[in-house]
Parts: sequence; structure tokens; C-alpha cells
Amino acid sequence: MKISLPFQKKYVFDRLGRRDPSVIIGSGVGEDAGVVTVDSMYLVSHTDPITEAKSQIGKIAVQVSSNDVAVKGARPEWSLVTILLPHLEEELLDRITAEIDATSKRLGISIIGGHTEVTSSVNAPIVSISTFGIVKGSLLDVKRIRPGQVIVMVNEAGIEGTAVIALDHSSMLSGLADVVESARRFVDDLSVAEDALIASKLGAVSAHDPTEGGVIAGLLEMALSSRTLFHVDAEKIAIRKETQVICQRLGIDPLKLLSSGALLLTAEPDDAGRVLDAFRGRARVIGRVEEGEGLLLQGRGYSGFVSEIPQDEIERLVR
Repeated sequence: MKISLPFQKKYVFDRLGRRDPSVIIGSGVGEDAGVVTVDSMYLVSHTDPITEAKSQIGKIAVQVSSNDVAVKGARPEWSLVTILLPHLEEELLDRITAEIDATSKRLGISIIGGHTEVTSSVNAPIVSISTFGIVKGSLLDVKRIRPGQVIVMVNEAGIEGTAVIALDHSSMLSGLADVVESARRFVDDLSVAEDALIASKLGAVSAHDPTEGGVIAGLLEMALSSRTLFHVDAEKIAIRKETQVICQRLGIDPLKLLSSGALLLTAEPDDAGRVLDAFRGRARVIGRVEEGEGLLLQGRGYSGFVSEIPQDEIERLVR
């Protein structure tokens, strides 16, 4: 679970070591990755631990970390991998590293180092991956969000959370065997790296990978980072049938559910059409950027401002 935004502001965002003018984008609300200038290029980096999933964590970790580099407009190219195990189990280590290897090959990422150890400080395996890429042109940047832009969402809400529930908590879903089996395959749909790179070339201004707290958290983070108002029609946010069925059974909100696999974008109105056309029905305009600050959400039971980044439904479900 991420610490609250007030605690991040108080204890994290202002404690960043030596100030370096080559750091273009550093730690902050809604920032998926850090960006440093190197000659005439930008080096983009991100690190992310997987703590809410138990099954296929190697596959999940690679996709989630690479997404956060791609949403700056950089192709993910290199990774450092840390694996922490509560005990040495050869079959488990074999499975995790095989998943990391296969997924990295699929996404074109080279693993250049890392660390693997057994420690009593964890009670379940944790995989943390730092991924790097280079941008030679312009960056996708949430600080470029301005009133008048439209908000575009690619793919559906809650894909990652649906997969995690189906893989790790299927005992809660008795009588839904077919739905669970289908939802488990969502774990292969978490990468939005190619989508982000395509959107960058077509004129998108900013991009964000919604993870903990779901699409609602992602939208609010973008709004707070850019100090704008996001006015969103929740009815236009697509949700897969399996996600709807599982969330209804468990009484949870798909808009607050782990959402790697979705991509949030902003674009000028004249460019949005090209973005929508490129994704052939997988993308839709869900709102607009206005003067103000925060998230105004309407539809699907919402009818006002969302003022706090929500706790992810996975955390509420398993605690």
C-alpha cells in the first residue's frame, strides 16, 4: 500500500538529496518516472515493487515497471531486478526468473543486473524492477496538461486487479469457474508500452499508467500534478465483462482496482481523433481538462469531486 499523499509530500518529495540541474522530472504526484538529460537525450528511469500479487509476479513486475518508462515516451530497454524470497525454494525461484526472462524478451528489454536474496524480513516473494529507456525527441509529461485538452483512455479499468483476484483469491469466487479462467489470462495484457509510444508519435501531450487505486487514482494524480480540473464521465470508462462480474460478486469498485493494462492520455482536441483512430476502438474520450484543480467524476454512482487518492480495492479485499 502506498503511503498517503500528505505523508509523501511531508517525508518524501522534499527529501531528494543533491539538487542536480540535469534532473528534468523528479519525484512528485503523478510522476511515473524520473527524467535526466544526457547530452541531447533524456534518460528515463522507474522502479516498482510488486507486493499485492503472489502468482506470476515476475510477469507482472516486468510489465508494470516498463509501462512507467513508456508513458514518458521512452522505449523500455534495460532493467535491474531485485528478488527477495522468504526462503530458498528452487522451483519458486526458477518460476519467477523464467517469467522475468520470457516477458523481458517479449518486450525487448535486456536485464543488466540486480540482486537476489533470501531474507526473513519478507513473508512472501517480492520482485522489484528498475527499468530504463531513452527519449531523443519530446517527452510525454503531465506538466504539459492544460485546460482545453481532452482525456483519452486506452483499454479497460481494473485489468491488473482482475487478474490478481482470479490468480490469488479464486476461493472467493465459487461458481464462477469460466469467468476466473478467462480473467487469469488478463495477466498477459498489462503492458501498455507500445500503446504509449504510438500515442506519443500521434500528438498525445501526457500519459499515465494507473496502478494502485485504479483509474480514479490515476486521473486524480494527473489533475493534481498539472493543477488542473479533470471533468470525467465515468460511464465512458470501459470495463471488461469478467471485471464487472468479479467486482459485483465481491462488492468492490472496478474504478478503484489495480489498473495496469489501461493507459490515460491527454491530447489537444485536433490530435485526439488521430489517437482514437490508431487504437481501433480500444480508446475513447472520457472527459476534458478544465480550469481548477482536482477530479470531478460523474456517472457509475459518482456525482461530485474526488478529493483523496483512494485505497486500492485489492488491499481492502485481502485485509
